[in-house]
Amino acid sequence: MRSRVTPMLAAFAAFVHFTSAAPVAAQTSDRVAAEALFEQARTLMEAKRYDEACTKFEQSQRIDPAIGTLLYLADCYERSGRLASAWATFREGASVARAAGQAERAAAGEKRAELLAARLSKLVIEVAASNRDIAGFVVTRRGASVDPGVFGVEVPVDPGPHEITARAPGYQDFTATVKVGESAARERVTIPPLERSAQPAAAPEPVAAPAVVTPPVGPPPPADRGTRDGSGQRTAGLVVGGLGVVGVGVGAFFGLRAIGKNDDAKALCPRGNVCDEPRGVDLTDDAKGAALVSNIAFGVGAAAVIGGAVLYLTAPSSPAGVRLYPAVSTRAGGLSLGGRF
Repeated sequence: MRSRVTPMLAAFAAFVHFTSAAPVAAQTSDRVAAEALFEQARTLMEAKRYDEACTKFEQSQRIDPAIGTLLYLADCYERSGRLASAWATFREGASVARAAGQAERAAAGEKRAELLAARLSKLVIEVAASNRDIAGFVVTRRGASVDPGVFGVEVPVDPGPHEITARAPGYQDFTATVKVGESAARERVTIPPLERSAQPAAAPEPVAAPAVVTPPVGPPPPADRGTRDGSGQRTAGLVVGGLGVVGVGVGAFFGLRAIGKNDDAKALCPRGNVCDEPRGVDLTDDAKGAALVSNIAFGVGAAAVIGGAVLYLTAPSSPAGVRLYPAVSTRAGGLSLGGRF
């Protein structure tokens, strides 16, 4: 015969731990959204609307990263002519698949990247040596920062126009646009020494010394408490206390239920714990379960009533750092009070 204590405890545990379901629900929602974006992207791919499809794959991968999505995105980049992006993404997908033990996907990604390598267009950004000594000197390509380590290095880039900008405090910006061709094109941009700006960099405004204020003679004015006059703490105290009353009520209900079930069991089992009547055994189990739930509910409810009373009665008339924190663990739930009184 299965005991009826377990269902009662499960119901009460669900009440105490209801907040733990929120992260799981959020994760599920993310997966659903990512899957919907993935399916939209595949449909766009079939319609050969590659730019839109790549955007959907990117969004899906950002919400819920997956090896399959990464490889599909690389394929989309290749079909849209963004060969450098496709090459880098195939390599990334192969690396992630290898780490996950998916050898077949890893081999496929590596093979596709290898086939693209000979078709990549490349761009070299040369920088005058004097620029590298300027404090705050930065170079951007299409708005993204270029690492100084790749200055003078052939870097795979997608075909199309690339705007290169170099800037430094106190110097004039240098901007150049180069159009990189398709299929193994090679381009080079040289950034000459930057020219100093005609207008010197604005000096920071001086910070005024704080004024010395002589305190007035007489009693001090009442403190401006603003929104931290303790009203929020008193409201929290009432809410917590109310929840505690509910908990005590639940404990009382299950306590009365336990007493009633126990009396019914005694009527069927006059010998106490030894009972041959199945109905009596069931009633005894019900009584034990109700008693356990009653004890837990009384404990939680009483703690909440006391906590609410402390919050309400210690609400400050001047600023105080009182905070109420939810405390949830794998075995229990409740509230934690902390701060300065």
